[in-house]
Amino acid sequence: ESGFDGIDEEDLEDFAAIVPDFLFTSAITKDDEGVDDVLNMLLDKATPSNEWIIDPETGTAMSPLEQIEEILREKIYRCLHREVPHAVQQQNRLLRLDEKSVDGKGAKEDSGDILRIRQDLVVRTKSHQRLVMGSGGKTLERIRSTAIKDLETAFQCKVDLTLSVRVTKSDKEIPLDSESTGGITYTPN
Repeated sequence: ESGFDGIDEEDLEDFAAIVPDFLFTSAITKDDEGVDDVLNMLLDKATPSNEWIIDPETGTAMSPLEQIEEILREKIYRCLHREVPHAVQQQNRLLRLDEKSVDGKGAKEDSGDILRIRQDLVVRTKSHQRLVMGSGGKTLERIRSTAIKDLETAFQCKVDLTLSVRVTKSDKEIPLDSESTGGITYTPN
């Protein structure tokens, strides 16, 4: 504050009231005064409101299949670390809700509803297929396990998710027979 020796304290306060984003700081050393003020101001600017624009209880206009694809797309992106996620297409094979079964006495079993999902992850090259699978299927299992957590939260039921990775050379419609196109299915133990 040696640069402000001749300035009256009231003048500094008036100036700060007129220009509230003007901060006196120095970043010459780690513990210089004012750095925390700058960080706090930036945080306040980055989060201008604590209010939600949309009510958290509001539903989405996306179909269940679109929600599933978005959750899987996010997990693919996060697990592949920008290597090939943009080259991965998704194709839904099965989307079925198996509801709670009722025994002969009218009592429901403890197992609950199960959402069964079968998705093919379609890539263009064998090298992309190996990247998506990972060593011993570990990357695909990480995609699957992290997606299951989010899907169970989103749909409020147990989820049985099976992911297959297959290669297709065509830019056109994806063939329906995964066995004939080199599909690899990971089935957890």
